[in-house]
Order: sequence, then C-alpha cells, then structure tokens
Amino acid sequence: MHLLVSLVSNVSLMLTTLSGIQGTDTENIPVPEAIVADTLPDKFIKPDAEQIDISEDFRDRMTVPVSIEQQGPFDFIIDTASQRTILSKEIAGNLNLEIEDTVNVVALAGNTTVNTVYVPELTLGERSYGGLISPTFRATNIGADGVLGLDSLQGQRIVFDFLAKKISVDDINIKLKSRSRREIVVTAKRRSGQLIFTNAIISGIKVNVIIDTGGETSIGNKALQKRLRMRSSSLQQIKLVDVTGKSVDADYGIAQNLEIGRARFSQVPIAFSDIEPFKALKLEKKPAMFLGMNALRTFDRVAIDFANRKIYFLLPKEA
Repeated sequence: MHLLVSLVSNVSLMLTTLSGIQGTDTENIPVPEAIVADTLPDKFIKPDAEQIDISEDFRDRMTVPVSIEQQGPFDFIIDTASQRTILSKEIAGNLNLEIEDTVNVVALAGNTTVNTVYVPELTLGERSYGGLISPTFRATNIGADGVLGLDSLQGQRIVFDFLAKKISVDDINIKLKSRSRREIVVTAKRRSGQLIFTNAIISGIKVNVIIDTGGETSIGNKALQKRLRMRSSSLQQIKLVDVTGKSVDADYGIAQNLEIGRARFSQVPIAFSDIEPFKALKLEKKPAMFLGMNALRTFDRVAIDFANRKIYFLLPKEA
C-alpha cells in the first residue's frame, strides 16, 4: 500500500523562486468575489471549542504546538492533504522513539520507501492521539517539527481563523446546518481520506479541487493546464521540492475565475505539474488541483468538518 504524505515542502522553493519573477505581483491578487459571511453559526464554533494559538513560520505556514509523550512543545503543520502524521527525524531521534517497519509513501516527486516510528502519545491542546505509526523526514525538508495528517484529524472540526490567528479543534459527530445566508458552505466527496470538491469550475472548466492546508501554493495537473490553454512557453518555469528533498519541474502562472460553490476567485496562482499524488488519487487524467494556503488565506476563516464532509468559508467583509 502506498501512503499519500504531505506536499508541504513545495513552499520553500516556490516562495524563493517567485521572489525573482519579473512582473508577478502575488501581494496584490484580488480577494475573492463572493457574498460575505461575518459569522459562523453559533453551533459551529461552540463556546467550549478549544482555541490553540498559531504562529506563521518563515514560510508563512500556520503551525500548532504539539507535545509527544509530555515533551515539547513542537511546531506542527496541519495538512489536510497528508494521509499520515509525520515527524522530523531529529525529533524522533531526540525522543528515542521506537523504529517500526519501512513503508512506501507517495510524495510530490514520486514513490519512495521511508522509515517509520511508533508514537505512543501525541497531544494537541487537550486532545491526545495514541499508537500512531509515523513516517519520518528531515526537518529542513518538512519546514517544521512535524505534520498532523488525516490519521489525527478524522472526526474533528478544524477552524483556521486567519484574522484572530487561532485554530479551533473540536470533535464533531452531528451534521451542522448553516443559519446565515451570507455563509458559504460546500459539501465535498471523500477519496482516500481527502475531501475533494468535484463540481468546482475554473475559467468555465470543471475541476476537482483538494483542500491542501499544508501547501502554500496551489498545484494543478497538466490536464488542467491543457484545458486552460496555458502554454509552458508563456509561463515561468520553477521547481517544487517535496518532503524527501526531491524536486519536480513546474510551470507557474495565474489562472482566472475559480468557483467553489458561491465562492469566486478572480485570479489564482497555480504551479502546473503532474505530481505523483494526482495519480494516487486517480486524478491524473482529469483537470484537478490542490488548493493551497495562498488561496485559503484570502478568507477570514476556513473551517473543515471532516465527519460531515463540510467546508465552511467565511469571506472578508470587503469582498
């Protein structure tokens, strides 16, 4: 079995490369055009929902403090595109975690075999997860001490509050109904644990969209690039680096008019490459993309309800 692991490490090289692109203004990309929701339903963010401080690391990624066997805290990224929680080799070594069998993983640049360790207890706020078998990678390739993947997130509701710089983590076992006409709620399908929007539209083309909170930049496959008629010769050539340290070539450009439900983005920066995760999700021949934090951060708040397959988008008031 091949495990899909974090795409987070594409961010480092992506940001470094983009800083040298002539005429590319990633700072002034317009905010989404959509009806604004100023609050989420009362039942959605409950008064007792646990608030966890977040920080933005040197790659502008949101991290949360995590303890392992009462040691730490360690800075972890929450990654909705990674099937497994992963640890840095340095943290695993310092904690003398028990080495387990090797596993085959699907990273951005391809399949590879990596070591795993047994994590007896991992704690996020007041919630603990036990008995995790976690792949390990170098901290410099991860960009943090570790990554919280889907094996630690299923059955949870994760709320990224970009204005308050807080993450709310709450258990959820019941469906929630929107009570605001101005709130955007989209139901996703589930495939290999990931939540996928199958009815998104970009420039009039149907596209499968996977929410990727671990990646800074959105990544589209070549099938999408072809349908968008964005030729490689007219785009910026860059490289993406994954958690293994390997790289793949990509064409970088800005696509127009992405629609997910009632949320509309007038411009979306995308790196186009047939990375291995598209194949693992059986999406290599269909237009598809991982929607990264550069797009999600244009909202005031993004809430992901794994149990009910709901994504709640809270748009900025000026949109």
